[in-house]
Amino acid sequence: MFKIFQTNLSLLRKIMVDARVIRAQEKYDEVHKELIEAGIKLLSIKPISSLSLNSLAEYTEVSKTSIYNHFNSSPEHFYYDVLVHCRNYMLDFFNDTAPKDSKQKIIYFYEIYIDMLKSNTTLCLNLYSQFFIVNNKARVKLFRNKYLVSLLEEIGIDDGEVVKELSLEFEMLLYKFFVLDPDSRLFKKYEKEFYKRLKKTLNY
Repeated sequence: MFKIFQTNLSLLRKIMVDARVIRAQEKYDEVHKELIEAGIKLLSIKPISSLSLNSLAEYTEVSKTSIYNHFNSSPEHFYYDVLVHCRNYMLDFFNDTAPKDSKQKIIYFYEIYIDMLKSNTTLCLNLYSQFFIVNNKARVKLFRNKYLVSLLEEIGIDDGEVVKELSLEFEMLLYKFFVLDPDSRLFKKYEKEFYKRLKKTLNY
């Protein structure tokens, strides 16, 4: 009887500990999400040169100590998490709204990417300025070609050179997006040329 009591007591303690761990993780995730959302708002209205991790404390009720703990006292860690959040948002939106036709899906993938850049140029310019620094330091790279590879495989294209060429052409378009006025006639010309080459590659 005593052994059964001890076993039940140990089990109860474990359940209580597990519950505390779960609550602590939920609280951590809630605060982290709040910080990321605050960061996105700040990056949407201010130049990146005027921002720091301390800026988050001014726009949230989270202490500076907690903010530094969330991002390991590293601005690069913060920018990485913001980039991951934005990437996941875009991919979720794409998966929810993409057309069924495989070729149209690939074109749509690039279209929503550009549309999202145009919808918040300040945010995207700030993040783009940090992207290569953050991505080079990251253990898990932010954007890989595997998503594009899977889309191309749906239409029977499994040539690595095609993926590399498309990725390079799109990177050049992104560069032009940030150095030119996205509403300018010149950028629209480059954008049109990109989609023309893309459709040719897809035989669309």
